[in-house]
Amino acid sequence: MPEELLARHRGVMPSWLALYYDEPIELTRGEGCRVWDSEGRCHLDFFGGILTTMTGYNVPEVIEAIRTQAGKMLHTSTLYLIEPMVALAERIAGLSGITDAKVFFTTSGTEANDAALLLATNHRASHEILALRNSYHGRSF
Repeated sequence: MPEELLARHRGVMPSWLALYYDEPIELTRGEGCRVWDSEGRCHLDFFGGILTTMTGYNVPEVIEAIRTQAGKMLHTSTLYLIEPMVALAERIAGLSGITDAKVFFTTSGTEANDAALLLATNHRASHEILALRNSYHGRSF
């Protein structure tokens, strides 16, 4: 285990940000669904992108799409008209099979859960929700 990196991590990251392993591993590269640690060992990654959008590692199609988009603009928000975002929403709506489907983009499970709770409570005109103890409901609820 890279002791120096672990000490640096503990020096600047909050104590509640767990590494989940008795001996944390340092990941140095990834390809597809596999990652390699600083010892050169290959691991099948079942957690990649946890709490974020998972795209795999070093996937040529993803890299090219990012390069193409980065040459135009990386990010603004949903506040503006952006053709690739609208095209993707149209594709998702079409695949859903729902008449007049609407698409709302988020980048994490927290945002998705927040949106679902806000939509549900707004639709029902009630702020009462059912939650399960010891379950994950996002980081803001």
